[in-house]
Amino acid sequence: MITCKKEIVHVYERFEMDTEEQILSGSLKAGDCIISENEAAERYGISRRSARTAIEHLIAKGLLIRRPGKGTFVAALTAGSRAGFASYSATVILPDLSDTFLLTVCEGIQEAAGKYNCDLIIKTSHGDIARENQNIRYCLQRRESGVIVFPNYGRGNLESLLKLKEMRIPFVLIDRKFVDLETNYIGVDNASGGYMACEHLIKTGCRKIAHLYGTNGSANDERLDGYRRALSDYGIPGSEKFIRRFSDLKNLKDSRATRFEPDMEGGYENMKFLLAQKEIPDGVFAGNDYQALGALRAIREAGLQIPGDVSVVGFDELRFNNYLEQPLTTIRQPQMEIGRKAMDILHQAILEKDDPFTPRIVKLPVSLVIGKTTRELP
Repeated sequence: MITCKKEIVHVYERFEMDTEEQILSGSLKAGDCIISENEAAERYGISRRSARTAIEHLIAKGLLIRRPGKGTFVAALTAGSRAGFASYSATVILPDLSDTFLLTVCEGIQEAAGKYNCDLIIKTSHGDIARENQNIRYCLQRRESGVIVFPNYGRGNLESLLKLKEMRIPFVLIDRKFVDLETNYIGVDNASGGYMACEHLIKTGCRKIAHLYGTNGSANDERLDGYRRALSDYGIPGSEKFIRRFSDLKNLKDSRATRFEPDMEGGYENMKFLLAQKEIPDGVFAGNDYQALGALRAIREAGLQIPGDVSVVGFDELRFNNYLEQPLTTIRQPQMEIGRKAMDILHQAILEKDDPFTPRIVKLPVSLVIGKTTRELP
């Protein structure tokens, strides 16, 4: 027996379909206020709850936006629609896709983009500031609906980002922000992560704790602040001689000077330097897992035991960590969630493009993952 689909239409669907048709036909335009739940209930002979369900469906499709205290309005769709869903394109600009951390973040962005029927264009700058600015100019020329940027180090892209803001193109920064640029941002609580990493080393008996700092940027500054605060809270004197920066490396190839973040080679070289000093550390907090892996190699080459002689904590929890012979103790970043949330923020910013700008700043929590590179807690 074949059952006609119309026999199982929900009571709210007529209101939903009528509203959707008016939006797609242009009868209802971006910014128009639709009828209230009470009016819909009276006009279509449905309950307020059914009217609310229909409106929530249309909001999920990106066709409507609710403004608390004002009403429900037609969303500002910038590139038409298809299949009843909002349709637009957005560009994601990343420093590098060979990095598994960035790759996982990108997967989260793509997953959320599918929910919004957003066509993604992914561009990489290979750690080069000039190419990153070129990618941002590409978005300006296209008058892109929205942009997600995981910036390189420093402030070399600030002028281009200000141009995006001037042209009212919504964008979201991931991981790195600028104190003098008010914009949407998604990252993690880096300061808490730095504190957790250093505190764990202290609790497992380390007293001479080094830090491998990355390139200049807000995320690494916050991790350094957390490291210093933990030393201060536990009454352990800090020393600048135990802090090694990427910029301290003088003997790396010129081609690496444009890397967006130090990797295993940087961690290896900086750890070798620390181990060559008169007083060597018994614990190391590396600014990312790649530096931590380089540090492990340098420690082993020096004939020292991990964690017996030197303990190491990283930051990120890369996806291959559990497959290492000696898994890292590290700070876990919710990488997929960072990507999903970046797309959620961008989508909302696109829908509210014509409203007064209010930046959305989101910091996700981090957590300590105990591996085999630190001693057991006493």
